Amino acid sequence: MSISKRLIINCGASRVTAAVVSSQGGSLQIEKLVTEDLQYDFSNEEAILPSVGAALKVLAQTHKLSGKATLIIPGNQVLTKTIRIPHIEEAKRAQIIAFEAQQNIPYPLHEVVWDSQVVGDDGVETEVLFIAAKSNLVDDFCGYVSAAGFTAESISAATVLDYNTLQFAYPELDDDVLLINIGARSTNLLFRNPEGFFVRNIQLGGNSLTQNIADSLGKPFVQAEAVKHKFFAEKHGYSEDDSGAQLLNSCSESFMRRMSQEITRSIVNYRRQKGGAAPKRILLNGRGSLLKGLAEQLSITQKVPVEFFDPLQNVTLDGSIDTDIDVLRMQTSEIIGEACRGMIPDAAGVNLLPESIQSAIAFAQKKPFILIAAACLALVPLPAWLAVKSAHSVYSEQVRVIQAGLQPLQSSQAQIRDYQEQAEVASEAIQRVEGLVNSKSNWIQFFAELQESLHLAEDVWLDKLNIVREQSADGKSSYEVLVEGQLLVREAVNSAERVDENVLSDQLKSLRASFEDSEFIVSSHSPVITWTKLHEGLNVLPFSINLVVDPAKPL
Repeated sequence: MSISKRLIINCGASRVTAAVVSSQGGSLQIEKLVTEDLQYDFSNEEAILPSVGAALKVLAQTHKLSGKATLIIPGNQVLTKTIRIPHIEEAKRAQIIAFEAQQNIPYPLHEVVWDSQVVGDDGVETEVLFIAAKSNLVDDFCGYVSAAGFTAESISAATVLDYNTLQFAYPELDDDVLLINIGARSTNLLFRNPEGFFVRNIQLGGNSLTQNIADSLGKPFVQAEAVKHKFFAEKHGYSEDDSGAQLLNSCSESFMRRMSQEITRSIVNYRRQKGGAAPKRILLNGRGSLLKGLAEQLSITQKVPVEFFDPLQNVTLDGSIDTDIDVLRMQTSEIIGEACRGMIPDAAGVNLLPESIQSAIAFAQKKPFILIAAACLALVPLPAWLAVKSAHSVYSEQVRVIQAGLQPLQSSQAQIRDYQEQAEVASEAIQRVEGLVNSKSNWIQFFAELQESLHLAEDVWLDKLNIVREQSADGKSSYEVLVEGQLLVREAVNSAERVDENVLSDQLKSLRASFEDSEFIVSSHSPVITWTKLHEGLNVLPFSINLVVDPAKPL
């Protein structure tokens, strides 16, 4: 059976733990496990991501880790809601979950990356665990992961992974159990029963105790953290009667009371929502659970046995891992929960990796096959190309022979062009001569027609005749003959007022119509009559007429 190997990185609030985990059949082995503490002011939430990025770079450089990795983000970075929806087919479930979730979360749905996990279904209603993270936080997180040399294959939420670890480490467990995982910033409560599980994340963790100590001692958070570790690790010089020791013990008792109250409140909430029994057993995990007296305090307040959870049951450790086994038990639960997802029935898990990045990863996985397919397609025309290349050589030789025979023909062609140009020049000259000859005979006939029109009109003579030649933009020529003359007015010898101008105009219009009867004229403009001389007492009426010449019979 093949061995599956994965790199899983748990990015907690106080440290980053990376593990190379291999699985074969039903067995799980941690081949490599390294941890890097985060260096930042734990009271400054905005410093978390840059510190995680720096720790990832150290892991990559110091321990030679890189490539695809499954990332785990802590419960305080995600929003977890339990919602109930009608029992419907799985294909339509996501749409109903999105609608219900929008009514229950404080952010617009488009501002978060979300996924869901079914935790119960009675055939009427489906109980769903909705888990979301702010999109900008996930995008920034992916940027730091990429900058460190890792490729985010998926992003899981630590909130639900303890359920998988509990199933894998305690396969025979069938009681109602509460698993409490106390981290630096928050505590994850996992209620497990034979029907499923219930999750609640409370914002109370080891940093809450540190802040209480800092406030009580009047010291900065970083110094208070150092004092806390020394005191509770019993590496201090305080006696039991020392005021400093009493103050630190008071802070510890206050923290345990708050933790007990939150757990009691969560149990009540769990029983109200699930209608189940109270847990019969409490399991503790996480470095915060090592606080002296906490297990005893919870056993007294909750009236159930309290013991430490061992996630390493059924897990093999590589011999090269020299970390203390008790320390490993406190920091590997989420990693094992992610590693065994494919090895247990009804495993819990979500993927908060944005769809755009998932699509890019899917495309990258397909890229080798696409390149192979492209190469095969590129080779398809190879036989045809070889045949074309062979034919090209034959055709090239034929072209060379033809070009050699073309040289004398091209020389003759140039001489033929010269003769053709000379012939065209001679043809144009002949056409001009023919035009002059034709024009001379046309003018004689045209003048004869003008003379006949003047004779028929009587008392009319011409003083001037001009030729107007024009050429339009399209290259066509137009010809007009402008005739100017005078009409003798016999009726106006004694008085100009008695002259009937309409009669004179009609007489000139008749003359114009007579001109248009010529075969050389196609139309004419209205006569332009000058009445000035007639009004001055002279018996003549000057006029001018534009005659349009037929282009087919030019003058």
